[in-house]
Amino acid sequence: MRTFLYLLFAMCCSVTTLHAQIERNSAGPSTLTGIPDSTSDSVLVTIVLKYQQDKSFAELRRRLEAQGFWDVFPPKEARVVSWNVALGLGHLVTLKMPAEVVRTLYLSISNGAWGAFNSEVFLSYEYLPIWEDYIERREEAKIDKD
Repeated sequence: MRTFLYLLFAMCCSVTTLHAQIERNSAGPSTLTGIPDSTSDSVLVTIVLKYQQDKSFAELRRRLEAQGFWDVFPPKEARVVSWNVALGLGHLVTLKMPAEVVRTLYLSISNGAWGAFNSEVFLSYEYLPIWEDYIERREEAKIDKD
């Protein structure tokens, strides 16, 4: 069931990402992130790096260092949009990068994080401007009703 929900979420994100990307490209640079959207091949990727619970932090650090994870992640071409640690889960990282760097990202996680993190990768998008627009139109509709 969990896999189905993730798949459903990813499909919804893909459709909405395409719509948001079209709107954003017609509007010019993003003012919220300060990251220009001048190329249509730029993508946001959210990565969940879950700690492997059977290892101590010292073991995790040794494995990540031995595999050179921090040398290859995040890829040099990627910009870190956010990086948080969720207690009991692990690292939640959002990157903005050219689409052609996705393969490099995948290899950095597959080769560098193996044995330390279980990973999940999702294409994502900025929802804040869409939500703000919706709330504004919703309030306008309420006013028009009265």
